[in-house]
Amino acid sequence: MSEPFIGEIVAVGFNFGSGFNPNTWLPCDGRLLGIAQNTALFSLIGTYYGGDGVHNFALPNLNNRVAVSQGQGPNLTPRVLGETVGQAQVTLTRDQMPRHNHQMRLGQSGAPGATPGPGSAGSTAAINPAFNGFVAGTSDTMFAATAVAVDGGSLPHANNQPNTALWYLICTNGLFPPFS
Repeated sequence: MSEPFIGEIVAVGFNFGSGFNPNTWLPCDGRLLGIAQNTALFSLIGTYYGGDGVHNFALPNLNNRVAVSQGQGPNLTPRVLGETVGQAQVTLTRDQMPRHNHQMRLGQSGAPGATPGPGSAGSTAAINPAFNGFVAGTSDTMFAATAVAVDGGSLPHANNQPNTALWYLICTNGLFPPFS
């Protein structure tokens, strides 16, 4: 392999400790580096990925992240160098869920004192006197709040696309890239 450019990022499918010189390559793990010790790399990436810009700066953090190109593709929002977007977990709101139905809870068929509910013969639902599925009312009787089963637990779910784990490394010591 020819000498790498400072700031070059590579993805490798083997353990970082096997074969890469830590004086030339560091993992893209968001760590802070001193500016005085890494002036060439700082001149290239600055504080795009963090740091105070006076004493230190941060390497890109590609732990549990997918690298995307800067700019804007068709029908996409613009991405700025160093910007992080997305979430590993999300909790859906009611408006984000597809339309669906829930079960009626009128009581268990065969419960003591239960009488078959309306519907076809052999229906598994029954009116159970121990479970009042209706709120007393007039001719426009309303179901009680407990008459329809509650679904969901308001817990976040994983939102990761299919992926493969690799090491991302950044060159800290090598050729300064030419600019023309």
